[in-house]
Amino acid sequence: MLTVILAEKESQALDYAEALGTFTTRKKVHIIKQTPFLSGEVHIVSAEGHLFEYGLPKNNWDLTKLPLVDVSFKQFLKKDRTSKEMFKRIYEEVTAADEVIIGTDADREGERIAYSILSHIPEGKAKIKKRLWVNSMTTRALQRAFQNMRDPQETYSFYLEAEARAQSDWLVGMNLSPMATLNLQKQGMLPKAKGNSLSVGRVQTPVVRLICENDLAIRNFVQQTYWKLQLEDKENEVIFTNKDKFTDSDEVLELSRSLADVALVSSVEAEEKAKPAPALFNLSDLQSYAARRWKFEATKTERLVEGLYLKKYLSYPRSDCRFITEDEFNYLRQYLSSYQDTIHCHFKPFFLEPRDFYVDPAKVAKSSHYALIPTENIPNLLSLSPDERLIYEAVVKRSILMFAADCRYQTTTVQLENKGQVFQTKGKRTLEPGWIEWSDLPIKKDVELPNYRLDDPVACQITIVDGITKPPKRLTESHLIGQVFPKYGLGTQATRGAVIQTIQSRGYVKKDKKTDQLFPTDKGYLLINYLWDNEFSNPETTGGWELFLSQIGEGAINPRDFVNAIKDKLTIQIEQAKEGRADTW
Repeated sequence: MLTVILAEKESQALDYAEALGTFTTRKKVHIIKQTPFLSGEVHIVSAEGHLFEYGLPKNNWDLTKLPLVDVSFKQFLKKDRTSKEMFKRIYEEVTAADEVIIGTDADREGERIAYSILSHIPEGKAKIKKRLWVNSMTTRALQRAFQNMRDPQETYSFYLEAEARAQSDWLVGMNLSPMATLNLQKQGMLPKAKGNSLSVGRVQTPVVRLICENDLAIRNFVQQTYWKLQLEDKENEVIFTNKDKFTDSDEVLELSRSLADVALVSSVEAEEKAKPAPALFNLSDLQSYAARRWKFEATKTERLVEGLYLKKYLSYPRSDCRFITEDEFNYLRQYLSSYQDTIHCHFKPFFLEPRDFYVDPAKVAKSSHYALIPTENIPNLLSLSPDERLIYEAVVKRSILMFAADCRYQTTTVQLENKGQVFQTKGKRTLEPGWIEWSDLPIKKDVELPNYRLDDPVACQITIVDGITKPPKRLTESHLIGQVFPKYGLGTQATRGAVIQTIQSRGYVKKDKKTDQLFPTDKGYLLINYLWDNEFSNPETTGGWELFLSQIGEGAINPRDFVNAIKDKLTIQIEQAKEGRADTW
């Protein structure tokens, strides 16, 4: 009985071998003669990411040949020597095997890498018997994963989703990129020069559009002066404000003259609140945090997290989940004091039982991976690079703060009534800072209010204050990753950082390194103006497609239907462009 495990990278293969027991290595194949986790002899062989890719069309830069939708999506082995050698080794091992276990990364692309390789080996797919699903690279976690391998049919839909993504991305790029470039060159708006072509992407183009729209909103913003009324409690020097904004100074002046010198307390509401520590990190949350705190690019943060995962210090890096199961909660609790010693965060644990805000097995099951948390392997921080240390400490602190006491505080809202106008002020008193004392957030000062009682008269001074409306905030990488991408459902945890990098490298967007702010270039505006009325630049449409793609991963939608729908839309768009029916084309 010979079982072959297909890993995605050599470091991963080596960790698998060490977890299974004693092994030898021959011609870059790790051989385990006997292991308590699997029957018979086990060989572990690795790829190095994608070995196969779609071929490039030969005629898509001829307008008369578009739309290019009648394609087979046949994949070809990459021509570099390393890919050829790796595939030869995998081919020989799989051919000799009785069973194959997929051990590539436990995500969509990991599935696609495995199936694209095994599909090119006779009986390769038929030999797949198990799927190794890994959340952590520690020896103990890997051994648990080998004991709880999944039926490959459970994860096959992830491959179908990844393939549908790749095919739709290829179709959009190979059709709309030449279409936009050639038409704009024909109109004299884009110079004909080498390397001056435009690139259209299913996700990247809507992101460029959002940055252009943000820039336009800022450019077109017209400041307006407004006025508001406020009352000041003369005795206690407390300010009460009215929510209404006035754009007519005469109107607000007339209203102020109608008010009395004494107002009545019309409402007093006091409420105790408890705020738990923030949710656990997923990758986008951490990327947003690192961009805001240290100006790290999203791709840099992903590389650092991936490295710490491979070093066995952090869990699976590309998780979109903010929850863990009781198993993870239990080991985090077990090692809590060690984590605290490591990052010098010594608080007295308050919550030692799981809470729904952090522990939800159903949500973990739906996501397939739990939140980004530290593993049981705790490093000597001096062994990490300065940037690795920043990321590791951030993840550890976010994880262990769920054991800290909630931040408890009391809010008091007081309203005054004066001639039918309502004025309000708020007070806040911290009862227990809890986790905030150990977080990176500043502790806000308490705002103490006098003991106002209902129907109390309050002698007040009436004033008019002016203000100026502010333009929208310019998008930053942190805001894009943390809020905009999730809002529209654009991209995945694994692709969002690369999208931001791509739109910069292709000259559509520039980033201010000091402020992290994103600015569209003339080239970006040229592309978006051309595609303004085209649904392939619309972030809401693209977000809807992302929902369909995720449903493919859940097994609810046939991937062929989705890809055919993209083909139909491209065909309509291009035919309209050829006939000149679309103004923007």
